[in-house]
Amino acid sequence: MRAIGYGSRIVPDPPAGGLRDDPGRMPARSLPPARQGATTRAGGTISVDTVWDAAIVSVTDDITITNDALLTVVPGVRIEFAGYFGILVVDGAIQAAGKADNPITWTTSYPEAFDESQSTAGCWNGITFLNLPAGAPESYLRWCVLEYAKAVPGLGLDGDGPRVGGRAFDGAGGALRIVGSSRVEVMGCRLRRNCADRGGALAVHYGGAPVVMNSLLLDNVSWSRAGAVFVSYAYPVFWHDTLTLNRCVNPEMFDRTAGAVDHFHGKPLYTGCVIYANQTNHHEHHEVLEPKAYYTRYCDIAGFGEGVGCLDQDPLFVTHGSGRLSAGSPCRNAGSYLLAEQWLPEVDLDGFPRREGPEVDMGCYEFTPVSAADVATPVLASDPRAWPNPCNPSTTVRFRIERTGRARLCILDQRGRLVRTLVDGELPAGELGVEWNGLDDGGRGAASGTYVIRLDNGGRTRTGSLTLVR
Repeated sequence: MRAIGYGSRIVPDPPAGGLRDDPGRMPARSLPPARQGATTRAGGTISVDTVWDAAIVSVTDDITITNDALLTVVPGVRIEFAGYFGILVVDGAIQAAGKADNPITWTTSYPEAFDESQSTAGCWNGITFLNLPAGAPESYLRWCVLEYAKAVPGLGLDGDGPRVGGRAFDGAGGALRIVGSSRVEVMGCRLRRNCADRGGALAVHYGGAPVVMNSLLLDNVSWSRAGAVFVSYAYPVFWHDTLTLNRCVNPEMFDRTAGAVDHFHGKPLYTGCVIYANQTNHHEHHEVLEPKAYYTRYCDIAGFGEGVGCLDQDPLFVTHGSGRLSAGSPCRNAGSYLLAEQWLPEVDLDGFPRREGPEVDMGCYEFTPVSAADVATPVLASDPRAWPNPCNPSTTVRFRIERTGRARLCILDQRGRLVRTLVDGELPAGELGVEWNGLDDGGRGAASGTYVIRLDNGGRTRTGSLTLVR
């Protein structure tokens, strides 16, 4: 047994394989036949076991999962919300298991209309797990992308009716809200470009204890508290996550909060995390508000180096905010595999082996040298390459440049026409990585096909190729 929350909450030890695929935790279901086709529509109440396996699921109304129903989502599905709609799970589960090279994407149908205001244009209303019964199957989101969601105050899916358990905080958790004893695992996910009044990406409340592992929380925004995660009377567990470039844009410099995680009578447990370069307007900068040293192990948290094996250093990402570690990062081999192995998947967020060196790296990415030249000097240039390749729809373009200087990295179609400019500016020498989300410069989804990756640096041009599969 292990205690979480000053010993006030006893949680059974995880099985040897973690929460993943443990038949003792996930009752067997006889699923209905899968629905085939390029696009299907969804909305309303889901009260029977349902499978989403179409290429695109277009959500045209709010969805409520009830009556112990199980919603299963298969790898590669793209869920597009056609308006400000969300999913409320009150009795049942979502089991969405993508793959590192074939993730499930939860997004809006109109990303070009998204902005960081409280407007409901170009966004969706996130997923809420609300006081799920103890006997409900475990919910999990694995290898998913959750983007362009908002929790706008006054527009949540949880009403004022009487209930046993807690209420979803109004305006909290842009992409995910986990309330009460709902069993939820978030693994290998990217939560990016989401907004809320509190907790731009995630809110956990009223005894919630989700496990969030091997995930990236990037470029989320809150309007009053907690750029990435708001924790209230709850006990979330974070294993090897990276939180960077999240922002709290609270208008008053005396509104005390944090750029990444704000604890309101909450007791999160952090192991192997990197929390760096998150911002707030408060006059005292906090990445995490009031972290506890005895709940922090083998982490790199800017401004807080306390805890077992912890750092307070620049993680030296390959590019600012990418989350990927450079060869000289102090976070390399700085984790504890002994603590993490029962929780972590076999691969990092990019799909590379989770442990490359003598120890596991901090954060959601494992440094993966391309060759021995990565640790030698001088640094040799390399052609750009994508992984995963083929991709659906996101991929990471990795490359090396010999010396610091101006570089331009772009995606072209087969006729040489510009599709997306990924980088155009000064870059440091070394191995770098940039993510392409499958959109063109106008925010529209690029068509399936083969594309050219072009890198211009130091008077030389190098190219590679990638295939996009929709």
